[in-house]
Amino acid sequence: MRHDTAVVVAQVKVPDDTTEVTQIAALLDGLDITGMTITADAAHPSHDTAQYLIKQQAGYVFTVKGNRPTLLTTITERLPAAVPDTAAATCIEHRNGHRIVRTAWTSPADGTDFPGAAQVFRIRRDTYAPDGQRVSKHILHGITSLTCTASKIAAHVRRHWGIENKVHWIRDVLLGEDAHHAYLGNTAHTMAALRNLALALIRLAGHTRIKHIMERHHADKMLIPALLNAAIR
Repeated sequence: MRHDTAVVVAQVKVPDDTTEVTQIAALLDGLDITGMTITADAAHPSHDTAQYLIKQQAGYVFTVKGNRPTLLTTITERLPAAVPDTAAATCIEHRNGHRIVRTAWTSPADGTDFPGAAQVFRIRRDTYAPDGQRVSKHILHGITSLTCTASKIAAHVRRHWGIENKVHWIRDVLLGEDAHHAYLGNTAHTMAALRNLALALIRLAGHTRIKHIMERHHADKMLIPALLNAAIR
């Protein structure tokens, strides 16, 4: 998914004898990613993936968890304590009466033995209720080839998780993907492609209220040509 448009630009069917971790090259080979930044969750920070992206002249931002214990230890050892006084960037957001504080730390990735790595980072998110009580704390670590500021790294990570709300939730709930029982042959893969195409057309036409637009065009299909025209202009 492109962070700027929330449009899915590629998908690949994962073979039965492997996992999505091995499919980064298959997914991206058809795209020109020169100069782009690729974000990925903690399943993907491997040497092979990093080397592939470097070869394609792309940057990367990977989150790292316990499934990569050596790399995670290397990252945490290079970062200062997770206290506000040592933070490189802080962002405060107010949402539904709650206050969300995102704090980021970075450190040079010297000696990490990870292809192309420039910085390691930690991002902490604290959520406070209207009465000031902290109701949640979440800390993640990561590694990146970028030399940008901590606030920009944090923005990349935050936009990456936008795929849950902007794609997965819409496909699962509004488009009924979870309830769909098509699984024979390429049916599931084809249906996923059609759902991605439908969402892409709606977003490229400039709409953000996806449910409203879907309901409106379902009720009046004569509106569809105008939407298609707006999407491909």
